[in-house]
Amino acid sequence: MKIPRIKMLGLSLTGQCNFACRYCYAAEHAGEKMSIATALQAVKMAAAAGEGFVIQFTGGEPLLNFSCLQAVVKYVKEQQLPALMQVQTNASLINEERVLFLKQHRVGIGVSLDGKPKINDQLRLTKTGEGATKYILQGLEILKEQNISCGLTCVVTAENVATLADIVDMAYFLGNVRKIGFDILRGQGRGAGMVPPSEEAMASAMEAVYERNRALSRFFGYRLLITQQQRVENLAKGCSAAFGHCYAMNGEAAFVDAGGAIYACSSLVGWPEFYLGNVAQGPEPALVDKVRGKIATAMSSCTACEQFRLCGGGCYARWFAAPFSMAYKSECAMQKVSILNANLNK
Repeated sequence: MKIPRIKMLGLSLTGQCNFACRYCYAAEHAGEKMSIATALQAVKMAAAAGEGFVIQFTGGEPLLNFSCLQAVVKYVKEQQLPALMQVQTNASLINEERVLFLKQHRVGIGVSLDGKPKINDQLRLTKTGEGATKYILQGLEILKEQNISCGLTCVVTAENVATLADIVDMAYFLGNVRKIGFDILRGQGRGAGMVPPSEEAMASAMEAVYERNRALSRFFGYRLLITQQQRVENLAKGCSAAFGHCYAMNGEAAFVDAGGAIYACSSLVGWPEFYLGNVAQGPEPALVDKVRGKIATAMSSCTACEQFRLCGGGCYARWFAAPFSMAYKSECAMQKVSILNANLNK
């Protein structure tokens, strides 16, 4: 059985984090740091097909293991691998030396932020229980000083859904943010103890997001990209495939934890039924096929939806957490509003 090529390689550089966000789905990941040898073995595994792929540095907080990130980036450049590299960070450990390295090697930067300070400090906390906003903003300011653009990822819960348009304000105010993605609460890790937004609240919030973005884009002279809207527009143009955002469904994802175990998705780490193998031997074809089929079967209802052509399908990790069926419905609502607000050249 042939293993599909790996299009998305997630490297959990460490399960450790200097924050204690209330919804963190990675809170139960193992706390050790990934060795450079494990990381490079994972990259070689993904590069074996000789085709382009994405490397996503994540955690925990990946900048806690910056030496490993550096080693991977240098290896990719030395070997001239066709890899697009990205890091998702809480920004608190950003300093000038690190951002200059990331800038020099064209590593994309995503920063997690859930709203203006008042609401963000209720959700994103330091280990001492202090609101984390000021540390995030310090990192964002360093990025701005070095003329580095970034994206924001906002985790949406019942607590911040009514204020989503505020993060659009922040993005334009910061000046170096070019994209915002909204990630509805997942029911893994600490997230299992929180409440996702309702379907109605999510639809209302996204309408407000798009309206605010239109208004501010006219004022600032550029349009902030909204990940969900961009996905719709790409699907309409034939630039993306249905479920193209879910590499796990196509057997094309490999999320490697700090110890070298491979899972289908970062949200499903630790679940035996989503284990795919380890970096020493590579993904096991039978396990890849089994997980791919399991996800595809569970998400088959998406393909029957009249909006599927422009939606592209939902997130299995939200569906998998059975008590979080509301989160899955909220995702549908988010996508329907995004379709209505997309530029489809009607």
